[in-house]
Amino acid sequence: MPEVYQALPLTSQTADMTFPLVQMLQVDLTFVRWRAFVDKYCLPVIKNEQAGQDYGDSILWQRQRGIIVIANERGYIHGLFSYHVRDDMTDGLVLHVDNVMAVEIVTGNYVLDAMGDAMTRLSSDHDCHNVYVSLGEMEGRLRDYFAKAGFVPSKVRYCAPATPKLSA
Repeated sequence: MPEVYQALPLTSQTADMTFPLVQMLQVDLTFVRWRAFVDKYCLPVIKNEQAGQDYGDSILWQRQRGIIVIANERGYIHGLFSYHVRDDMTDGLVLHVDNVMAVEIVTGNYVLDAMGDAMTRLSSDHDCHNVYVSLGEMEGRLRDYFAKAGFVPSKVRYCAPATPKLSA
C-alpha cells in the first residue's frame, strides 16, 4: 500500500528541513540562496482580524505566491513547487508553477498526483483561468506526467542572461 502524501504550504520556519531535497536535485544551490528564495516566496499573509477566527493553514493557501511541499505521513518531504498568481493580458488570472521537484521512492506518481491536487486547489482558491507549469528541457518524466494530466505546450518561454554579451 503506497504512503499517503499531503500538500502543505511551506513556511520560513519549515524551510530548513526541505533543503536536503532541494540540494539533492539542485546540487549547486547553496543554503543561503535557498533561504533567500524562501524568504521572497513565503511572504506573510495578513489575516482578517475583524472576524477573529483561526483559519489554520488554509490562510497560507491564500498567498499570491509561495512554495508548496509534498510530505508523507511521517513528515518527510518528497517534492515541492513554487507558484505565483499573476494577471495575464490574454488569459486573466494564471497560476504560474515553477521549480517542480519530485522524488518517488515507490512505483507510481503519488507525489506528482499530490502536486496536481495542490495546483487544482490553488487555481480554484485564486479563481485562475489557467495553470502554467514550467519544466526543464531534460525533465522527461515530469513532462510525460503533465502531458498525461491534460497539459499542452503553450506560450514558449526563452531564456537569456540579463546582460547578454555582445559579439565583437
